[in-house]
Amino acid sequence: MATDNRREQLLDVIKREFIGPDPLDFPELCQKNGEEVLSSDPPHIRYAAGILFPQGAMPSDADAVKEETDNVRDELEQEEGASEEEGDEKTVGRSELLQEEEEVLNLSNAFRQSAISLTIAVRPTQKILADISAGVYERITLTDSKTDKRYQRYPRRSLRWNNEGNLIELPGKDQKQKEYKIVENNKETHLCFVITYRYLDLKSEKLIYTFTLRNSKQLRPDEAIRDEDCFFQVFFSLKSDEGFPCLPDSQKININDEDYQSNLLLYRDVKNYVIGHGCSGDWVEHNGRVTEIHTEIFPSYEIKPIIPTTIPGVSLEMYKMSDTGDFDAAIRELEELCERYRIWVEELKKDSFKLNASYQCTAERHIRACFACHRRMSDGVQLLKNNLNVRKAFQYMNRAMLLQQLHYNLPLQMWEDNGDGELQLIKQYSQIPEIGDKTTWYGDIGRYGKWRPFQLAFILINLKSMADRDCEERKHVDLIWFPTGGGKTEAYLGLSAYTIFIRKLMKSSDSGTAIIMRYTLRLLTAQQYERASSMICACELIRKEKEAELGSSRITIGLWVGGDNTPNKMADAVDAYESLKRGGNEENPFIMLKCPWCGAQMGVVPMKNRNIRHLPGYRKIVARRKEIVFQCKNDQCSFSRDDFNLPLLVVDEAIYNNPPTLLLGTVDKFAMLPFLPEAQKLFGIYPEGRRGSPDLIIQDELHLISGPLGSMVGHYETMIHELCTIRENEKEYTPKVIASTATISRAKEQCNALYNCGRDRVNQFPAAGLNAGDSFFAVEDKTGVGRRYIGILAAGSSSYATTTIRLYATLLYAAKALGVDTEDDRDPYWTNVGYFNSLRELGQTATWISADIEEYLHTIYKRRYEDKNEGYKDNRRYIYRYEELTSRVRGDKIPANLQNLGIRYPCKERGKRPVDICLATNMISVGVDVPRLGLMTVTGQPKTTAEYIQATSRVGRSSESPGIVFTTYHPGKPRDKSHYEQFRSYHAKVYCHVEPTSVTPFSAPLRERALHAVLIGLVRLLGKSETYNDPKKIDARELSRLFGIIKNRVEAIDPEELDNTSQYLEEIVSQWKDQLPQKYHDFRAESAVPLMYPAGTMPNIDWDGRGMETPTSMRSVDAACEVYVLKTSYTPEED
Repeated sequence: MATDNRREQLLDVIKREFIGPDPLDFPELCQKNGEEVLSSDPPHIRYAAGILFPQGAMPSDADAVKEETDNVRDELEQEEGASEEEGDEKTVGRSELLQEEEEVLNLSNAFRQSAISLTIAVRPTQKILADISAGVYERITLTDSKTDKRYQRYPRRSLRWNNEGNLIELPGKDQKQKEYKIVENNKETHLCFVITYRYLDLKSEKLIYTFTLRNSKQLRPDEAIRDEDCFFQVFFSLKSDEGFPCLPDSQKININDEDYQSNLLLYRDVKNYVIGHGCSGDWVEHNGRVTEIHTEIFPSYEIKPIIPTTIPGVSLEMYKMSDTGDFDAAIRELEELCERYRIWVEELKKDSFKLNASYQCTAERHIRACFACHRRMSDGVQLLKNNLNVRKAFQYMNRAMLLQQLHYNLPLQMWEDNGDGELQLIKQYSQIPEIGDKTTWYGDIGRYGKWRPFQLAFILINLKSMADRDCEERKHVDLIWFPTGGGKTEAYLGLSAYTIFIRKLMKSSDSGTAIIMRYTLRLLTAQQYERASSMICACELIRKEKEAELGSSRITIGLWVGGDNTPNKMADAVDAYESLKRGGNEENPFIMLKCPWCGAQMGVVPMKNRNIRHLPGYRKIVARRKEIVFQCKNDQCSFSRDDFNLPLLVVDEAIYNNPPTLLLGTVDKFAMLPFLPEAQKLFGIYPEGRRGSPDLIIQDELHLISGPLGSMVGHYETMIHELCTIRENEKEYTPKVIASTATISRAKEQCNALYNCGRDRVNQFPAAGLNAGDSFFAVEDKTGVGRRYIGILAAGSSSYATTTIRLYATLLYAAKALGVDTEDDRDPYWTNVGYFNSLRELGQTATWISADIEEYLHTIYKRRYEDKNEGYKDNRRYIYRYEELTSRVRGDKIPANLQNLGIRYPCKERGKRPVDICLATNMISVGVDVPRLGLMTVTGQPKTTAEYIQATSRVGRSSESPGIVFTTYHPGKPRDKSHYEQFRSYHAKVYCHVEPTSVTPFSAPLRERALHAVLIGLVRLLGKSETYNDPKKIDARELSRLFGIIKNRVEAIDPEELDNTSQYLEEIVSQWKDQLPQKYHDFRAESAVPLMYPAGTMPNIDWDGRGMETPTSMRSVDAACEVYVLKTSYTPEED
């Protein structure tokens, strides 16, 4: 496509549907001057936004507009009926008494609004022109000459006013208001333009005015609204050649907040020029000045992409940096990278001297962080030159990451039964990729084999800390802060591969868990497991090739997420396998549906002539005991041999017996540690003593570890940190902690509360410079195609439900109606990803898909008379497929649903259709990467800005699929309306609005809920096999030591809670001794008294109140409220 205007076409269809006008090229529906004529739908039903109602209009009045037409569509009558059933709409009473200066703004905020307003700043002598436009519809009654049947038409008439080109007179402090009556053909129109003086900002000497377009028609109490008394498609603009000044900045109370000061510096050039009331506002810049400010009913803003920096002479090729490449040339490139970064920081330092004095302190802090980053990068390069093990590990890592890219991106190859009970592979490529032969690489070979500068720089700064346990930087938390889709996962996967190899090179016999990756959502965990599996397969092949120096112990990956998703016991896995094979169960607990190395299908393949199924990729081994392993069925795959299967573990029992090199788990699973003493092996603890410990802990999507969940995670981190700690020769060795996020505020405080690292040991990478759009490693592409956001607030709609139904139906129609060169060009906008803040809202929309949305889609076609076209039924849009990505979906279905999202339009595979609508909650907000998706609908402003950024970043991740996001705002919710009215200023600095996170790991509710779990978990997992199952064997000296560990952490993080925590620890031990428990835990409420039982379960009445209720999930923070039936009877109250 020469000029890609697909998003403009989508927005145009939406505006024509909701705001109008929408003239149709059809007899009697278009006037000679091009103005539209509405036929079946009165204007107040046809349009839902950009309407000024008469003053005093009540919802009941609007719904009571008398219909004198006999052919108003049944669908629209049902729509009106649906709005009456909602019952949750609020209205502004007619009798409300207002102060004169505020009355206009309240008309803008009324349910049936009578005004729209803009508040702007003006210089004292500024000259301003105004331009106003609106649409007026007149109802006329006609008679059909053939049937004598009367019917209505609503021709549109344009109304324009610009004060005859004269300047607008602004009122002063004494006059307060100035009103212009809009006259048409020497007749008043009830449309008024009002200018209100607000105040003088003394600091900037700017005058603040509110400009209002108002419908002054006043309804009598018993008078119904007439369409002729409403104004549609209202708009006004203000112009000034000298340029409008920006609005004064609001000041934050806590001005010492480092994040706030950083944002002031980084976004100092991003200004706001307007605040809307009842509408949104926008502005036009010309030659560096804002010369026009205007209203926007459906505001739009495009957030430009952040793209990797291109550094001349630095290719950052993985192959060149691998053990098969030219490493001397690679070192020269890495030194050049460091030198270019140093020069950039030096330039920052020079530029900082030109800044306003208020920014100097913050700029110095940023520059210090940049120089520290440069020093660590340079140290990493020197280590590569001087340390052979580090060099080898780095080279092997580069080879593994290139192999991971080549194999992870291979397409799914399906198996098919040939009718004789044998499987044949439907190949999607001719040859498995060879690292040294680019002709074997699949697809666009340009996307493979190159690091983004920040990814490689991040690995360089951590080379030393992963190779040297005594390194001071090992105690630091390094936080990757980079926009969504920027490549954070690749950065920490690369560091993981390096960690695996440096550990093997230093001790080839090592076979324990080296890395723990933790996620918060099961969707993200399952998807990242698939991606990391390709990297682990590459590492394992390199280990096999270099077995003499890397040892014979396999490099493996384990998925540790809980029994609801994967089996806890191998016997359960065998039962699940056999049930799947005979067709007795549809639930697949083995997660993997595609070989991470060759792309061959794994899982259920039906046999054509038998009732049983093939299960390629899953293999049952019958030896001393039955077990399930992953073994690719494709004989061309390196992991298809009996003696060399896929290095994947998903069964908990197998994970404990053979701890994986890389362990992926949800944070919730770690709450189970007090119940799982056998999990001590994951931390290198064995009955005979220590065999090591994890070297690296990775917490992805750190912004989600906040609030109650974050506090719980921080609480349990006391136990996890101790389990990972080795003490030798009076030294303490702990794992390196890496975190990543795209959206966070007050990260230093959060990381300290979680990991007890100290605020000064939290390093954000890349370090911030002086401007938000430039960190050296990546820059804002101001000319590139970004993600476009559209705000939808339909104040004239009969209900919010109606707005949602109409928007979904119109987007379905619009994708099919796009004017494109090929059908393939429709694909990015064929699937509408609907994002919801709650399951309740999502469930409601799900019920509308097959009824209301489908019905309204049919209405659109009929209204536009497209049902009269030849081949209409074959060419129109239908809803064939709808998917969900929510907690309501079974865990084994999530990977399949994700694969379905990748089906393109038009689908070239027989029997497959692309998804029309995908409804999702915050499950989709992190980790989902489906490049074809370009369209999202967000229902209501999400609860946090971080959630908004993360969720909407799921679309528009490919240059071929420019993203567009429609956010619907509820007219009755003040927070929604505030975001709508300040749409552009909010989106222009969206990362500034990320809310600070709160983590309080030792607060009273958490102590009471889980402190005993931490203590018991430490006792059990640090204990011997003969003691960790016997709660009666309590070592007083060990308890005293553990008390000290917990108290030291509390004192470092939240010293005010130290005394209460100490007291509560004593109470726990006292209760432990007094209750005389017979076992540590009980899941079945048997007669033996346990020390713990799962929270949320009913304790055995015979326990007589003994046993401690213990969380099994990090999300079990707030205690449940239990209802008891009072057995006493009621008695009358005496007078």
